Amino acid sequence: MKKALGLVALGMLCTVLVAANAEQAPEKITLKSCGEKQAPVTFDHKAHGARTECKTCHHNQADLTAATVATLEVTGCTECHLKPEKAETPSCTEMSLTKNIFHIKCVTCHKEAVKADAAVKAPTKCTECHPKA
Repeated sequence: MKKALGLVALGMLCTVLVAANAEQAPEKITLKSCGEKQAPVTFDHKAHGARTECKTCHHNQADLTAATVATLEVTGCTECHLKPEKAETPSCTEMSLTKNIFHIKCVTCHKEAVKADAAVKAPTKCTECHPKA
């Protein structure tokens, strides 16, 4: 009987933790702080989280996972990439494909995904991420 109650309690705890994680990680994110010349970019955070580890994008938070997100303060990209302290840190305000952190990380990953599987629909062109007004 005690085992059964323990399992029920454990199951309830897991459900609460999963629900808390779902609430902590947003389904969609709009990147609007970095650019004035292009339209903001909205992307499916939940879909990206299902395809890659959190630390792929949140590279300064190696301990960030779906299991730990509810207990950690998540650092957004602009925390470091809006006004970089170091010259070698890519800025999100640059327009260049080789200097903007989103262009470097996102477009590179999308191109690799499409190359690996032509059926993948990952945007790689400017207007596919930055919609025309």
